[in-house]
Amino acid sequence: MTDKVCNVLFICTHNSARSIIAEGLLNSMGRGNFRAYSAGSQPRGAVNAFALKALATLRIPTDGFRSKDWAEFARPGAPEMDFVLHGL
Repeated sequence: MTDKVCNVLFICTHNSARSIIAEGLLNSMGRGNFRAYSAGSQPRGAVNAFALKALATLRIPTDGFRSKDWAEFARPGAPEMDFVLHGL
């Protein structure tokens, strides 16, 4: 068994709801095994309030969530991804 934490990037168009929810869920449920991130091809610039409310209802912390461009994960120093999931 390995102690490696796998990095996962969830991508959707605006990075405002679906990918944000996926990031929050995997970070909460996969703690110790996965580190989730999210991004979008055309980020909206703000996270959908209903997505934040849904996560908060599940008692998943929402602080620090922001709508990000996927180019952020192609820059030097960005986390290396083990899995990239698109089209949620």
